[in-house]
Amino acid sequence: MPIYDFECADCCYYTEIKQGMDEPSTHECPHCENQTLVKVFINPPLAFVRGSPSTIGHLADRNTEKMGKYELEDRKNQDGIKKNKEAEQTREMHKKINAMTPQQQVKWIRTGD
Repeated sequence: MPIYDFECADCCYYTEIKQGMDEPSTHECPHCENQTLVKVFINPPLAFVRGSPSTIGHLADRNTEKMGKYELEDRKNQDGIKKNKEAEQTREMHKKINAMTPQQQVKWIRTGD
């Protein structure tokens, strides 16, 4: 059931009440005891739906929960090796570019070699 915001029209008392969508939208105010507590939409109603994950992070968490300890370690090691190789190749390319003269850099930018 969603949580709705209610505010008293007379005394401006504010509260949140958990209720169904088909229940009445006016209640008795606990502060002034009048029937003037009215539903207002300051924040959207909070409703949670169970089911399939909705984001990539949820999917990743769900998949890693099903993996065993050794499988997780193997995946982390594989990802680490790939990242290290890519980082090493990038460093080598930067070293090569920094060692070039300005004319060679212009030629490399134009031709890619």
